[in-house]
Amino acid sequence: MASTPNGQLGRDILRFGTAIAITVALGAVQVFVVPRRLDVETFGEYRIFLVYFPYFGLLHFGLADGAFLRWAGRTPGEIHREWRRAFGWMLGLEGALLVIAVIAVTNMGAALAATFIVAFVLCAMAANLSALAGYALQAGGDFTRAGIVAVAAPLSFVAVVLLFPMHTSTAVIGAYVGSLGFSALLGSVMVVVLPSNKHDTEYEKRSPFAPLALIRDGAHVLGANLAAGLAQSIDKVVVSFVVSKGDMALYGFASSVAVAGISATQTMQRVALSHAARRSGDDRARFIGRFYDLTLVAFGVALIFVPLFEVVVARTLPDYVTALPIVRAFVIGAPFWIALHVVVVGTLQSHGLVRKQFAIELGGALVVLLASVACLALHTELWVIAAAGTVAAAATWGAGVTVVNRALPAAREQGAMSFFAACIWQSAAIGVAMAVSPRWDLQ
Repeated sequence: MASTPNGQLGRDILRFGTAIAITVALGAVQVFVVPRRLDVETFGEYRIFLVYFPYFGLLHFGLADGAFLRWAGRTPGEIHREWRRAFGWMLGLEGALLVIAVIAVTNMGAALAATFIVAFVLCAMAANLSALAGYALQAGGDFTRAGIVAVAAPLSFVAVVLLFPMHTSTAVIGAYVGSLGFSALLGSVMVVVLPSNKHDTEYEKRSPFAPLALIRDGAHVLGANLAAGLAQSIDKVVVSFVVSKGDMALYGFASSVAVAGISATQTMQRVALSHAARRSGDDRARFIGRFYDLTLVAFGVALIFVPLFEVVVARTLPDYVTALPIVRAFVIGAPFWIALHVVVVGTLQSHGLVRKQFAIELGGALVVLLASVACLALHTELWVIAAAGTVAAAATWGAGVTVVNRALPAAREQGAMSFFAACIWQSAAIGVAMAVSPRWDLQ
């Protein structure tokens, strides 16, 4: 018996969601293991690397995003036929950037800066090749293998960190580069073994595969992704320029909790877009609106573990206890970032309104930037900067809902106001619980 759309959606969310849940768990291991291997200042250097690496990951110039837009909803056979050329183009682009980076650092005196530059480009090459493979599998509906690709990098990184002693930022960054390379290799093999379907006569009638066209089409999404990355990390960039490495270690440690939110976003966003591509008209907006409920469930589960997380930090990483107020501020802002990128941005992208998507993301980045600069100018505590980012996230989400509702009347049925009320209620609940009792189990 053929599976129903709802049944398939549930299975895809379960498969890919399980993989991302494992990724989050591995991220938690990193939170408690890496700081114990490095002193606070060295850990600050590593966190600075992680702040800037994602921007270099955008140096695929839109090729990966354009490929996903083209492949979404198509058969594995079609994707298999086109992936090889996309892979070759991606490898050529990233290889040229690597050569330029090596030449640039040849006579560079600062060893740490030279290490960072080469590592940035190597990470970008591996991450983008891995993303291309993951997008191909997701677009083809193979969320089991896509989940394996998503888990491969953090699993291999945690394994290396646990098995080998590392006390320098260079060693940890090297392990990080290697883990991404392993993920890229594994993902590429998984796409290669997809059924080729060489005798698909319908394929020949479709528009020809053109890598430059992918870059052109994906550039709009790339710009929106860049703005989205800025919105979620511009506060960390500003903080890294102003505060000491020790304070950056605290802020970076606290921002590690954002990995869970980013992972949840990736899970729901890719599943939502892949399934929305198979729907038409207003049904797309209504379908993506259902992810508000999933976001609330994920947020509720995360809140349950906040008290436990704090007591574990107090017992195992006492040097980072002062970062816990920053953690709370980041946690409360997580559902708004998820809803913004999954529901608001997903609705616009699925209807081809990429320019509106870019405007919303860029506006959010500017709001977070202004809020962070204002807090630093007033010499506020670090947790206040994180809280300002949470307020900016909620404001950006609210503005995005307004834009979506005006552009797509069907989006008014998504339940945005109910989502907002539930977020406020859940945040207030954890605040009351922590104020009433000092014991984590009672909280």
